Amino acid sequence: MRSLIVPVLGAVLLVGCGSVQSADPDLGSEVSLATSSTPVETPTSDTGPEIEPVFSATLGEPATGWTEPVDIASRFVPGATPTDYLVERTGVVSMMNPDGTRGTLALDMSDLTRAEGERGLLGLAFSFDGARAFVNYTDLDGHTNVDQYFVRANGSFDESSRTRIYFLEQPYPNHNGGEIVWADGSLWVFTGDGGAGGDPERFALNPTHPLGKVVRMSEQDGVWNTGEVVAAGLRNPWRVFLDQSTDEFWITDVGQSEIEEVNVVARSEIDGVSFGWSHLEGNAIFNADQATADARYSPVRPVLEYRHTDGRCSISGGAVYRGESIGASGTWFVYADWCTGEVIATCFDDERATCGTTILGTVSRAVGVLADASGELWVLSQDGPVVPVVSA
Repeated sequence: MRSLIVPVLGAVLLVGCGSVQSADPDLGSEVSLATSSTPVETPTSDTGPEIEPVFSATLGEPATGWTEPVDIASRFVPGATPTDYLVERTGVVSMMNPDGTRGTLALDMSDLTRAEGERGLLGLAFSFDGARAFVNYTDLDGHTNVDQYFVRANGSFDESSRTRIYFLEQPYPNHNGGEIVWADGSLWVFTGDGGAGGDPERFALNPTHPLGKVVRMSEQDGVWNTGEVVAAGLRNPWRVFLDQSTDEFWITDVGQSEIEEVNVVARSEIDGVSFGWSHLEGNAIFNADQATADARYSPVRPVLEYRHTDGRCSISGGAVYRGESIGASGTWFVYADWCTGEVIATCFDDERATCGTTILGTVSRAVGVLADASGELWVLSQDGPVVPVVSA
């Protein structure tokens, strides 16, 4: 892979699609639970017997009492039971009980952000030892901030310790990204292209600009660097899942007007790659004038894409199932669409080709499918409910 490591100078709703500010009028505020799944499409092999991937899952009873949940992050402390935290876009972080209900308050930073449009508190990550927490949010001026907090022994965040470690000016109010991931001593920040529609400033493939990029943050002797741009070509990577089993990033990138996509790249191979936007939307040409800019990078093209048909409009982010409560064979990536509320599971073989798809049910205005500390999955609704993925 070609190297592209550029210092970053200067330090949804959420779904980020230009046409999704208004929801499908048929989508209500209730959670629709499936009692059965669409059958898996079983591929055949020319060299052996039929492959039969299995994912025996459905949607469980929703937990209520949350306000605009958008993210789940797990804190692992050596010698202690892991703790799951749930992020509310209004600026609140609370511990999440095993049944999905609200636990102890960990942080209230609602005075620093506003949950409006695609803005608010958008992401949370913990350092490997659980001693520090990182939040990704838009400030009162609408710009992206990543702040660090030290975490007390009881799991709450020490608000007096807040330090801003990354800042990114946002030219428009949408496409703020929101995902941050801690891995191997670095903090990975996934940024949107800056907003409006169609990448009008052509930021996403501009190697000198941090919008539409993967930015890797690192520190030395307690001092954070200004960030390194290591990958380009993202529109609005609302949710990103790092599969600990394979050390791969699964990046769900919200499409513009026709195509939603999922990209997979090994963390060790991400330096210098492009995910295509805005030269491409999925595998289709979008801005032809960005072809030369895209060619500067090593290409990563979607392992999955779907078009805006049958009411679908915006991929909400997902995770690979790595839990133990659901009967599963193969690698299953579970994601949702914000407009239809469909919760979808697609299996992938070792070459990352698809090998079947099943619909688990619907969750109104689903903003993401997130994994807890045990690898079990939860579907978050912008309307408030938190819905577990359970054994069928």
